Amino acid sequence: MVHKADKIAFITGVTGQDGAHLAASLLRDDWRVYGGFRRGSSSNTWRLDELGITKRVTLVEFQLADLRHMLSVFHEIKPHHIYNLAGESHVADSFKYPNVTLDTNTRGVINVLDAARSSAPEAKIFFASSSEIFGNLSGDECSESTPCRPSNPYGVSKLAAQNLVQIYRESYGLSCFSGILFNHEGPLRGRQFVTRKISYNIARLKVSGGDPMELGSLDSARDWGAAKDYVEAMRAMASLRNVEDMVIASGRTATVRNILTMAARSAGFDPIFDGEGLNEVCTDRRTGLRLAQVSDRYFRPRDTEAIKGNATLLENATGWTRKTELSEIVAEMVSADINRRRNGITNV
Repeated sequence: MVHKADKIAFITGVTGQDGAHLAASLLRDDWRVYGGFRRGSSSNTWRLDELGITKRVTLVEFQLADLRHMLSVFHEIKPHHIYNLAGESHVADSFKYPNVTLDTNTRGVINVLDAARSSAPEAKIFFASSSEIFGNLSGDECSESTPCRPSNPYGVSKLAAQNLVQIYRESYGLSCFSGILFNHEGPLRGRQFVTRKISYNIARLKVSGGDPMELGSLDSARDWGAAKDYVEAMRAMASLRNVEDMVIASGRTATVRNILTMAARSAGFDPIFDGEGLNEVCTDRRTGLRLAQVSDRYFRPRDTEAIKGNATLLENATGWTRKTELSEIVAEMVSADINRRRNGITNV
């Protein structure tokens, strides 16, 4: 029997938000953690640095397009769990670079599956799918049985990959499965995502002042949860004897306006909104400082309607529940960004 301390996990995209949180969680339980990173990103370990785990993760250069190298890596480290979190992750960019998105998010998954099938056939293999697979629905709640009609190239790439995971599970007997992740946030989120864009700029305005941030539609809504909670869901799914695809979600929606309001209040501002549509602005009532304004530059070609996830299957199968309220997530993000700025850190 393998001792708990000898359990080995391999995480693709370990330097990203989810990868860093997952690595920290596994290390707390005495797993040995290997992390794959793309060439040129090895120095981008700020998330691992903030969590204080950089030296405890064995970083391995890992290209999703290089099947031969992947086979070698899995053969050498013999992982018990593989978490495939790497890929192109920004919906707006998928309209600009659809070929890159499809190639990375779909062909990369095939390579991970083929490498595991040959070099780590007993491993549990988690794939990070996305709520974007559902697209625009007339209903407002999505479960594993909801029809999928993605409305952007990113969603198409994730649905194709998720279908491939199911095929390899059913055809080859691999213990591979997908977590259908709704939006999940935290202080380690990248600044290209709207929640972190808001927390970063609220911190800038609080500490340094300056021009207001520009946002897209303030009425755009999502089901937002906590990244640190969702990686625990990934681990809970991997602990099941019979793995299957499951939705990971909070079951609640909020608008960008809600996020902006929470962030501003957590920094000590008193936000008020004036105007409509492209003329809407958010101002601090006490000082008159303009915090945000709407710009059509940040409107997507086709935005996804507000939908929420139904994580009942996950909750019943594993006992997982979300622990962090959205207001807490936003407050943590703003606090982290204020501390970074006061310490002269403005490039993460």
